[in-house]
Amino acid sequence: MNSINTSAFHTEEYRIQQGLGVAERIGEQTKGFIRPFMPEQHRAFFCSSPFMVAGVVDSHGHPWAIPFWGEHTNVDDHHYIESPSPTQLSLALSDNVDWLINDAAQLDVNTGSKIALLGLQLSTRRRNRLNGLILHNRGGVIRVQVEQSYGNCPQYIHPRDTLPRDVAPALPASSITNSNVKAQYAQSNGLTKKDALLVAQADTFYIASRHSKFTADPRHGLDVSHRGGKNGFIKVDGDTLLFPDFSGNKFFNTLGNIESDGRVGLCFVDDNNGDILLVNGKASILWSHPKLAAFTGAERFVQVVIQNVTRVFAIYPFKHPIIERSIHTEHTGAW
Repeated sequence: MNSINTSAFHTEEYRIQQGLGVAERIGEQTKGFIRPFMPEQHRAFFCSSPFMVAGVVDSHGHPWAIPFWGEHTNVDDHHYIESPSPTQLSLALSDNVDWLINDAAQLDVNTGSKIALLGLQLSTRRRNRLNGLILHNRGGVIRVQVEQSYGNCPQYIHPRDTLPRDVAPALPASSITNSNVKAQYAQSNGLTKKDALLVAQADTFYIASRHSKFTADPRHGLDVSHRGGKNGFIKVDGDTLLFPDFSGNKFFNTLGNIESDGRVGLCFVDDNNGDILLVNGKASILWSHPKLAAFTGAERFVQVVIQNVTRVFAIYPFKHPIIERSIHTEHTGAW
């Protein structure tokens, strides 16, 4: 087995591909696919996205998955993202997102910090990925330098609309630095009953992960990804979560980062009230498990031991009513 890794994937991603016998095929398929720039189609796609999901680390280096959006949340008037060149994106974030980053989660969005971005068009199930560096962050505007840009598999995305919420967030402020922000949050070391119910009933979440070392190598950074399945595909067992890993594009970005570092951030959105639930913990891959054969579609499980939880109340400005279920989840299991 060839141990020299000249692919677009870091050592742990490549090692998983090798172990599963797909490294050579994926290496051939992805030549020129993972680029240090955005093609015009991706630039236009990102700039038309009403929201994105970002992967950013906190001051301790732990990754968080955080939704990004602009000040104007009319889905037909969302010009908060610009692309001044094929290698840069500029995001003018809303006051709520700025507060979420700096006050509620206290994330590292300084110049030179790593960042991952996931652009989604839920109605068409299209998604594109961008991993890079923060060039600057001034006045709520974050400019990102591209390190890796590529499209991604839409298999487990449930087609949904993206609509503005009927009622804007209007709760008493807590730890607020900007008078335009109206939000509050609660933090704990584990899930409340309300949190556990949201996770156990979810059919979608986002997961941010990181390489153990941030270096100049573009493969050594952050990643943020979508996960979907049937309602109930995540098992909640106290402060441990267990969810299946289904067959995808075989890049193993998330799994490779888990093998490298293990720290992850999960994001769940409560479509009923606009709450955002942010779960941070330590992940491990369960390559074998007593329930694996019985859980239809699962190729392995991912286990997350929860370390802390943040629920931000009524802050998310969109709702995503489902149009139909992804056909790729029809024959997969649920707990």
